[in-house]
Amino acid sequence: ETRYSSNTSDEDCYLCGGGIESLVPSYWGQDNIALISLNTFEIKPLEINRYDRLNGQLIEEYAGVVSFGGGGSTDGGFSASLMLDYDRGYATGSVDFLADETLDVDKAASFLCADCLNEILPQKVSQCFGVGAINLATKEIQLFEENLAGFGLEDFYIDCNLAERKNGDSRQMDILIFYCPIRYEETP
Repeated sequence: ETRYSSNTSDEDCYLCGGGIESLVPSYWGQDNIALISLNTFEIKPLEINRYDRLNGQLIEEYAGVVSFGGGGSTDGGFSASLMLDYDRGYATGSVDFLADETLDVDKAASFLCADCLNEILPQKVSQCFGVGAINLATKEIQLFEENLAGFGLEDFYIDCNLAERKNGDSRQMDILIFYCPIRYEETP
């Protein structure tokens, strides 16, 4: 079994130490996800569930619009282009991995303590990209992988379709994200 090491202390860890909350403070605790680079810890929140920016309360009413968003990271890392449909609870689009096509374990270790690093990284990091999804309520992270068709992240399901590489371009992944909470409570 592979064990990853890190010189980052628990107090300085972006996940268990809380440092990540300073990156996009108004989004933490929301029932939403974000795209995240483990190489740089740059985060792009996806607001499938709308929240009032002043009081942080969930907006539970018809929006009547879809939103197009995305853009590149500030450091040449991944880029995303997405359409969000608030009323139907889904987002669709693509992620261009660019400089985040390769996961750099040493860079990830500069943000994460050894426990968090070992919890997030799979045994075969060679199949992982440097980008994944993070649940903004739980801080759970799942990396995108070459052979991963989809995964759940609490109340979200992310369908992944890795596109074929064209003419040496960066790898690109089409993603479809559904907000799909448990519909029925378990009865004892």
